[in-house]
Amino acid sequence: MHLDKYAERLDRATSRFSTSRNPAALFSRNGRTDFDRGIRAQVLPSALYCRVVAENRRKGTDMDFMGEKVTSPVPAITRRYPQIVILKPFDSCPQICVYCQRNWEITGLEKSSVSRVTVGRALGWIRSNKHLREVLITGGDPLTLDNAYLEWLLRELSDMRHIKRIRIGTRVFVTLPCRIENGFLRILKKYHRWGVQEIALVTHVEYGAEITDNFVEAVSRVRNAGLNVYNQQVFTYYNSRRYETCFLRAQLKQSGVDPYYTFNTKGKAETQDFRVPIARIEQEYKEEARLLPGLVRMDQPVFNVPLQGKSNLVAWQDHEPIMILADGSRVYRFYPWESRFSFADDYLYRDVPIYDYLKRLHGDGENPDDYRSIWYYFYRTRTE
Repeated sequence: MHLDKYAERLDRATSRFSTSRNPAALFSRNGRTDFDRGIRAQVLPSALYCRVVAENRRKGTDMDFMGEKVTSPVPAITRRYPQIVILKPFDSCPQICVYCQRNWEITGLEKSSVSRVTVGRALGWIRSNKHLREVLITGGDPLTLDNAYLEWLLRELSDMRHIKRIRIGTRVFVTLPCRIENGFLRILKKYHRWGVQEIALVTHVEYGAEITDNFVEAVSRVRNAGLNVYNQQVFTYYNSRRYETCFLRAQLKQSGVDPYYTFNTKGKAETQDFRVPIARIEQEYKEEARLLPGLVRMDQPVFNVPLQGKSNLVAWQDHEPIMILADGSRVYRFYPWESRFSFADDYLYRDVPIYDYLKRLHGDGENPDDYRSIWYYFYRTRTE
């Protein structure tokens, strides 16, 4: 295909699937390469994704995989932990990731508004629950909202003496780094008070290629304002190759961002293309991350369990393999800590077969022998 024609189709595809120009600018105009394949997969849904989503919509299937409706005491609120609550004032993003946890409710910008009345009621609910200590403002990407709205949110939350930390979940460091401008920074500095109430920003970077000069500049402006910036990576097939996540950790830390969580990809049917065996993320953390300095390998590998929340994949007491199916799929049982002394619902997860994962790597030019110790991370015992 002629390059001009290819570029035209690429522009049309990225605009159709909701992304800003910054991630799209990282696409190779000569076709997919190792440099940009993960970024493309993050933005452009695969044929499998489109088929599954279309079928779900045809059947009226509920795509709320994490059960957020069940854990929402009032609209715009999600709560799965005793002291932490999620506030969702905006339902879209400058870039909607294909594997987004909230693809069941995230929409295009034209349908993204959450009414101020709804958010006001959610703030009232937070105000009345004095045992809460931390609020995560997310969505969607709340930094798509204007400064006046954000200041209203922060002012309301700052007046609640029981709230000790306000986190803002955003990807604008990658998608719209120009959003980190002086007016926004003045708001952050106004309400961030060490020893009283912290405001922290949590971003989402998947690949080292996303750390551009503009990204570093935006992070440095926040850090120079006295705030911390953390990163949550989703561990997918596209960044699971040997030492790729190590490279990202090192680049993030050098840029002023602390690695925070590494999420194993969820078991949603429409995102099968992204999934990797749990054994691979455990292998990465044990064999690769250990080679980094301690201040760089600060993230924890976790699996987000529907209704329960995060399960630490390094802690054996939170999950266990219970069977192997005919196709080689391992079945894991996840259970909350309450199961030690009371009845509690568990969660059964059918994992990606390790053999299928290695076969796919081989098809993409990797040497499966480089990953041969992955089998150990399924068979290890609790006493180890």
